[in-house]
Amino acid sequence: MNYYLLYSLNDINNNGSGEHNNTSSVEKANLTAGWKGFASNLITNLVIASVLFTVFFILRVSYRNFFNARLIKSNGAHSPLVVNAIEWIKYTFYFPLESIFESRGIDAYMHLQFLLLCIQLLTVFLVFGIGVLLPINYTSINTSLNGTGIDINTLDSVSIASVPEGSDRLWAHSISIPLFTGVAFFLFRRTYKIYLEKRLRWMTKHHERNYTVLVREMNKEIKSEEHMLTFFQHFFSGDEILACHMVYKEPVLRKLWSKHRRAQRKLDLVLSEIETKGTKPMRAKGFRPGRCGGEVEDRREYYEKKLIDIDIKLKEAQIEAKLPQEREGAPMEFKLSNLTKDNIRKWAQYSINAGFITFKRMSDASICATSLYSEITNRFVITPAPELKNIRWKNLTVPRRERTIRRTIISVVFFVLFCFYMIPVAAISALSKLENLAKIPVLNFLVDLVEMNDALKGFVQGYLPSLALVAFMGLLPLFIKLLIRINKEDTRTTYYHKVFTTYWAFLVINVFIVVTISGSVLTILFRIIEHMTLKEVVTLFGSSLPTQSSFFINYILVQSLTSVPLDLLRPFELIGAVIRASRVSSPGDKVDAVTKKDPTDITCIKYSRELLILVITVSYSTLSPFIIPFGMLYFFLDYYVSKYNHIYSYCPKYQTGGLMWPLVFNRLCVGLAIYQITAIGTFLLKVFIPGIIISFPMPLITLFYWWRTIEKYKKPTDVLPLSLSPEGDYVGDDFIKTYEDPVLSVNNFDSSEV
Repeated sequence: MNYYLLYSLNDINNNGSGEHNNTSSVEKANLTAGWKGFASNLITNLVIASVLFTVFFILRVSYRNFFNARLIKSNGAHSPLVVNAIEWIKYTFYFPLESIFESRGIDAYMHLQFLLLCIQLLTVFLVFGIGVLLPINYTSINTSLNGTGIDINTLDSVSIASVPEGSDRLWAHSISIPLFTGVAFFLFRRTYKIYLEKRLRWMTKHHERNYTVLVREMNKEIKSEEHMLTFFQHFFSGDEILACHMVYKEPVLRKLWSKHRRAQRKLDLVLSEIETKGTKPMRAKGFRPGRCGGEVEDRREYYEKKLIDIDIKLKEAQIEAKLPQEREGAPMEFKLSNLTKDNIRKWAQYSINAGFITFKRMSDASICATSLYSEITNRFVITPAPELKNIRWKNLTVPRRERTIRRTIISVVFFVLFCFYMIPVAAISALSKLENLAKIPVLNFLVDLVEMNDALKGFVQGYLPSLALVAFMGLLPLFIKLLIRINKEDTRTTYYHKVFTTYWAFLVINVFIVVTISGSVLTILFRIIEHMTLKEVVTLFGSSLPTQSSFFINYILVQSLTSVPLDLLRPFELIGAVIRASRVSSPGDKVDAVTKKDPTDITCIKYSRELLILVITVSYSTLSPFIIPFGMLYFFLDYYVSKYNHIYSYCPKYQTGGLMWPLVFNRLCVGLAIYQITAIGTFLLKVFIPGIIISFPMPLITLFYWWRTIEKYKKPTDVLPLSLSPEGDYVGDDFIKTYEDPVLSVNNFDSSEV
């Protein structure tokens, strides 16, 4: 019998009674590829994972600046490196999380806490799922499928598909819904309490960010720092405010600053080349290369002269921008005759609407951030200040209305992109079964070729579709990042949060929902059109929906044993780091060239992927408990790899304060609701009334739980409670110029801040 392709059988009579004698011959098929596809996928991924980990063990010693950058930066360039694989694996595993919070920051700490939450949650699910639900599924026989032309193979028999409609065995599955939900509630809240405690510790540290607030959407009457100070002195005394700093629209100044940075960077490369090669580098003066007889000049002298010229212009622009008389008085009247370059620049300066206020006490900063200063809600929007290296200064002056328009346009583009991605994702799901491929005449020869070998058949059905889906969705963050840049978000944190929320939505809807629905529909589509009764259609849906877990098991295996090792190896980053390091000579510069200084770029993508794996595993934990061990495998490996990277590799320039966790918590609750809605749909298809009654209120309970948790924990983590504000925390003049716009600072000339 052909295991995968549809084939003809004799006419089937229900119960031998002669019913449905007019039914044409039906075809027989399995719902999934079964154990062959699973075994082939598992073996393929184990081989790939072994190769990737072996390569990492070798490269870790050869490229220690890349894989051990944090250790080198903290202990010196000649710090000893643990080469023995067992020793550094043990060191990473036993490294305390509290030390990660103190030395690596709250962002790394909360990421690892989230992974621990997933492991603990799935551990409880595993005990009940494997111990109770799986034996019930495996020992059940679904006689409802007789006469439908569908077989339940041995892999599908561990799912709820093998349980007949209305069976009393479904009581165990019904009880698992409130049980798993209660465990999730407990672990979610416990992790939120941990976040609250760490967040408050982070907010009370003696750091400039905790004494400063960011003010946006100010009135147009405020045109200078003096006006800003005068306005807020109505609410705070002069002794409480340490400094006020405006962020001006200075496109000319920022353009000069960018030129200065580029010239400085090129000069540094020339100096490094001189030090490394010992030769004097030259450059052509005109279009004709020196090798072709063109005139040349010393490259070092050229960039030194260019840097001096730009520096003079930059200092002049800085002084001009700081002159107060340009911004005093009423704004210039708009007339066509006034449309000159200088006047346009002045009008741009009048539209400034952002600034920073630094206080002498944390309590004053907290009071300022929680107060209203206008009856118009979108005026004087005040939030705690982000860290300096987290700010995108040139985007701070973008008005709220312009940013809203930009976001609206990008949302429309994302909707179009979202609809486009549904088509190939559904196609990948359909082509994961040879029986669907066989219906395409052009691919018949390929199907015949694949069927000649069982291992090749399992590889094509088990590994390739999952790998194709992982690779296809892996390209998506590149487009998302490019599009979200158009929003001109004012902090890197906001930018990466937008990337995270957008990518997560794409993954959950396209990978989970589209694959689940399209896979179930396409499996029985050709039987639905055979004049089946409504009851038979419902029966087929009830049996095919749980068996989609086979596809997702293969998908999780690819993520666990291919994607996670690649997160440790990071081959594309390594290639870029080697190229950057080859252009500098000193050991310190080489470490800086290869260091991952903004791990939020990676963790926002990892959070999306991890939440998707959790949604898949939790949603199918009741329908097919066999998926739970593979979800746990993913999180165990991901926890270790992420912990290693946070300890050894990442050297973040700034901290977001763990602001990703509230977004993650919201999506945890959404994932839990998806699990409950999936269970309701399954019990409807299985026509099990007690299960419907038990599961139906669960999404509403989850919504109430989410609201109560946010109500209790969100505000204390947004702004420091006054009761926790340190007493006597006057800081003198330590932070008086900290939040001054770098391009306006004549004395503090540090181009790396812009």
